[in-house]
Amino acid sequence: MSVVRVALGNFSAYARGVARKSDLNHYSETQLRHPETDIENPRSRRKIVVAADYKDERPWVLSGVRCKELGLFEIAHLGVAEMLAPYEVVRSNQSGAFFMACLSGQGQIWVDGRWRTLSAGQACLQPAGIRNSFRIGRSKRWDFCWVRFSGGVRSNTIFRASSPVLSDFDAEPLRAAITGLIAELKGAKVSRRNHQWIELAYDYVRSFAGSFRGDPRVQRLWDEVHGRLDFAWDTQSLARQSGLSFEHLRRLCLKEIGRTPMNHLTHLRIQQAIRVISESDDKLAVIARKVGFANGNSFSSAFKKLTGHAPSHFRAEV
Repeated sequence: MSVVRVALGNFSAYARGVARKSDLNHYSETQLRHPETDIENPRSRRKIVVAADYKDERPWVLSGVRCKELGLFEIAHLGVAEMLAPYEVVRSNQSGAFFMACLSGQGQIWVDGRWRTLSAGQACLQPAGIRNSFRIGRSKRWDFCWVRFSGGVRSNTIFRASSPVLSDFDAEPLRAAITGLIAELKGAKVSRRNHQWIELAYDYVRSFAGSFRGDPRVQRLWDEVHGRLDFAWDTQSLARQSGLSFEHLRRLCLKEIGRTPMNHLTHLRIQQAIRVISESDDKLAVIARKVGFANGNSFSSAFKKLTGHAPSHFRAEV
């Protein structure tokens, strides 16, 4: 695993198998090429709880409080962060879903092949199997809380076809649940109360994943599409199925889900492809047709854009 760390001040970098960058701005433009990246201001602060059996040698993970009850919810770690610029993270193929909720300041998250801004009062939910990257943008400080799942059934089943990728969310209750858990772990360490704090945090993430509160015709549309991904959906058929004009559908999807209809269709297809690749030995061409791609080239291009890997490379790692 290649890791880069840049310290504030002298921006000294060290790496294993990664070229040295002359300045941070240049690095910001090229960092997505590397499989694993960490750039962090040493004055940043975290409070983190880590599953008892979770193995990770990064210092900030090793510094976390261990909690065996996290494993019952298939959570690898969760915490609250006060990050100062510079701050960038790249995970090339995250094995579990990742939820991040902004408390103050502003950051950027790599979503569907481009940077999206995450501001106070918003949250982002990314599924497993894709490139997960985030950084401080123009803000000097970014406070957020997060929940990182370990890749089991729970993190897969919290998603619905209409789950938002980026939407409004009050992060304060989640922060309170995480800090309550930390206080319990540093105090009485009562297992029953640990479980209750974790269940509360988990429920906040689950409520976000099922938080579609817009036009019910849009939710029905994506439930229908998810069951028929092999159909040749286009702008006209999506509009016809929803009973809305395509422009109206586009505005609603951007507002409630955070994607255009065609981008969300591609997202659902790639997520289904990830599941099929992980669970079967079907040829990639067969999988491409099953999830609705006309040919292997379009499938490979879309897969690489969303996950950062070609389908064949992803299969080799499964």
